[in-house]
Amino acid sequence: MGIGVEDNWRNKMAFRLCCKEGELPFKYLGIPVGGNHKRVAMWQPMVNSFKKKLTTWKGRFLSLGGRITLINSVLSSLPVFLMSVYLIPKGILYSIDKIRRSFLWGGGGEKRKIKWVSWDKVCKKKEEGGLGVRELRKFNLALLGKWWGRLAENKEGLWKRVIIGKYGERGGHWLDWIKEREGLGSTWWRDVCCIDKMDRERVGWLLEGFRIKLGDGKRVSFWWDNWCGVGYLANKYPRLYLISTGKDNKCHQMGNEGNEQWSWNLQWRRKLFEWEKEEAKELQQLIEDKKIKQGRPDSWEWVHDKDGQYSTKTAYSILTKDQIETNEISTYKRIWNPKFPSKVSAFNWQLLLDRIPTKVNLVIRGIIGEAEDGKCVFCKEEDEDSKHVFLKCKITSWVWQECAKWWGTEVRLERDCWNSFQRFGKWSKDPKVKEGWDCIWSTVIWTVWLARNQMIFQDKKTDPRKLLEIIQVRSFQWCTAKLDRYAFTFTDWLINPVECIKSLHAGRKKRV
Repeated sequence: MGIGVEDNWRNKMAFRLCCKEGELPFKYLGIPVGGNHKRVAMWQPMVNSFKKKLTTWKGRFLSLGGRITLINSVLSSLPVFLMSVYLIPKGILYSIDKIRRSFLWGGGGEKRKIKWVSWDKVCKKKEEGGLGVRELRKFNLALLGKWWGRLAENKEGLWKRVIIGKYGERGGHWLDWIKEREGLGSTWWRDVCCIDKMDRERVGWLLEGFRIKLGDGKRVSFWWDNWCGVGYLANKYPRLYLISTGKDNKCHQMGNEGNEQWSWNLQWRRKLFEWEKEEAKELQQLIEDKKIKQGRPDSWEWVHDKDGQYSTKTAYSILTKDQIETNEISTYKRIWNPKFPSKVSAFNWQLLLDRIPTKVNLVIRGIIGEAEDGKCVFCKEEDEDSKHVFLKCKITSWVWQECAKWWGTEVRLERDCWNSFQRFGKWSKDPKVKEGWDCIWSTVIWTVWLARNQMIFQDKKTDPRKLLEIIQVRSFQWCTAKLDRYAFTFTDWLINPVECIKSLHAGRKKRV
């Protein structure tokens, strides 16, 4: 492949070197080189790989919990390498999200399925009421933010020297300098310069996350680096900058160290006027507590990480941070209890949001008509919504009361499933015991839902006493499935489940 040479010369060189002729664009280490990353054609192979992956996995045979796991572990990881180099066009992100959204709710089938929860909600963290699915645009920005971190490092790498040689420099090569180069250079460089303001909700999120840490002062420009947290001192005090004798000085040149104590000594070309003295006094007060530390190089730190190093994880957390009440966070965390299957956790999530296919919800979405039978399949008396089918129906109410007798306590049926789940979490302050109660609550909910579906689709009658037996067996299996040792038998579980839950982590007996 030759650039700026004639075809004949290129052919001769390829013949002499015994190699094939290449052309732009080509791939190097999986990254397209020489192509225009703003064009859809460059990203089409990645979109096709998404579709191929979904076809291979036959997602329509997976439960909702399985599809969530697949999206989080596989589908969201496919474009990471490219996303760490290029800013993906909005059209491509929309295509990928459309594939992920369709797969999540429809399993990759041809028929359109109901999308029960908005995609924005799905992309929230699990503790904030979502599924933890990555929001690709914000994840793309978090990955690209690493280029800012690399520019701010002390290491004078070849890539950094090339960038500085091409676009110039000011100050100590800190991140503020990038902002001044937004409209210059290649498309890739302009994208990197602008990522700080691409998220409309959090403009300035990236620059605000970095802070200059003053060391020996040999790298930090006194006037042209934001080392005091108030912007460039040259812009804040333009008059003082004009009469300074050290316009281009580093911090270590703006003072001296006597008796092992650093003191600032600002020099001026002439005597100051009275109003200039006031500004100089204000400047002196601003920098007074900033001291030079000999033997320690100047550095930058990412304020959102304990180690001070930029990380994609913390950057993505900032971009996706949402305001949510503490009790809601606690409730959502409990949904994803590892004791029960992922499909049950996913169902709990839908239930607490009231986004499950009850007859009332299906009527609202126009899936079934109002003229069709919308009554509860158990009692045939009330409209079937989540509150009725899981709490208020006389069949499920009887199941709850019998379970309460089995647990040796009383159950007050709350006004909705959210409050019911919250109340279960208040039965004990021990987090391990809470996990057991959450498991039992989920067992009742899941068993009732399966019985409801069997009555609708298989015309199978429901015996409340049989439901109670299934709940007892299923809850025992879920609570002990991931334990190698536990201190009770199934008979103990039937007699006193509360004590069994308390001893779940004791491990006093081997499993028999």
